[in-house]
Amino acid sequence: MRVLHTSDWHLGARLCDRDRTEEQKEFLEWLQTTIHKESIDILLVSGDIFDSTNPPNTAEMLYFDFLCSIKESLCSAVVVTGGNHDSVSKLNSPKSLLRHLSVHVNGGAGDSPENDVILIENSQGSFLAAICAVPFLRERDIHTPKAGESWKERELAVSKGIGEYYRKTLEHAKRLKGKHDIPILAMGHLFVTGSNSGAGERDLYVGNLGAVNTDIFSRDFTYTALGHIHKSQKIAKREDIRYCGSPLHMDFGETGDKYVLIADFENSVLKEVIPLKVPIFRKLVRFKGSFDEVMKEIEEFTPPSGLFWADAEISGGDSTGDISKILNDRAELKGFEFLRIKIKYLDAENIIVHEKSVEINDLTVEDVFLKRCEKSEMIQSEIDELFPLYKELILAIEEESEKSEN
Repeated sequence: MRVLHTSDWHLGARLCDRDRTEEQKEFLEWLQTTIHKESIDILLVSGDIFDSTNPPNTAEMLYFDFLCSIKESLCSAVVVTGGNHDSVSKLNSPKSLLRHLSVHVNGGAGDSPENDVILIENSQGSFLAAICAVPFLRERDIHTPKAGESWKERELAVSKGIGEYYRKTLEHAKRLKGKHDIPILAMGHLFVTGSNSGAGERDLYVGNLGAVNTDIFSRDFTYTALGHIHKSQKIAKREDIRYCGSPLHMDFGETGDKYVLIADFENSVLKEVIPLKVPIFRKLVRFKGSFDEVMKEIEEFTPPSGLFWADAEISGGDSTGDISKILNDRAELKGFEFLRIKIKYLDAENIIVHEKSVEINDLTVEDVFLKRCEKSEMIQSEIDELFPLYKELILAIEEESEKSEN
């Protein structure tokens, strides 16, 4: 049996307000071809199908067109779980209809972890695998905060709650599997400590809330297909616990090749995991360094033959004049333009003299909070005391937003 593991499509995502629909379409067409070519039996999509809880119509069309196309292949089943960017209700609303296409959707945690377990059969009625299709778990799914509970206690309780959730799905999968010699596969959309997050993904959790270690993934799981982290990697050097990573570079800060993973099984035994490189549909080019270094890079740059976008990250404000205009004028001579130019001033520089606006998209909510503390001339001990309260406030805002959108 062959399983293809992918995640973090982020359909509908834009980069510097530029549309990426064509790239996303080309990836899904490539994935459809790969499923045919590689004789995939089960497709696992571990969360963040969409980039927002209210994706554009074009993103939804890509999603449904792709799922319909899989029916034409020999793939026995598709299993889709929700991520933190997905709307639970939007993913779940067509699940009864999609089941007729052998597409199993679990947008969010339900009444019982046992309901997340799916037994997959092929067209001949033979069992292929038991899948613990665990979606992104929100705190309200696994823990009720108690009065007087510290942030550390809350972090520990959430981590234990996630572990307990996986334990219950595993127990039920074993019962369903019975004496059938088939693998038990786990899915998840979460941050596992020790993983290399790379760059580009927005934080899944506030602080460390919801971060877990590999102990929650029992050896009884034959393979664990993870999503959220955009960099493909194995966890704790274990072949059976993997992030596949996002198929597209989501920002200029993400580097390295992109992959989907093909896991081969012989009955209940994992035989091999094969990383399959995803083609680059549009290259993202970053020019980085001092002003003089970036100018030199532009001079020596030969534009690639395919489509590409570029940004520049200037360290230090050691140049005069309109930096953006100077760089874009030089880039124009090479036949391209910069989507974004960021200037990172050195700590020793006088920020008043070199004052320059910063795009809000370049900052995280934590960056904004810390800059506000800095502006208020707070000492570090005061910030450390205030930070857990800030995290609780942000979490409450996010949960309220999720309720209104779902």
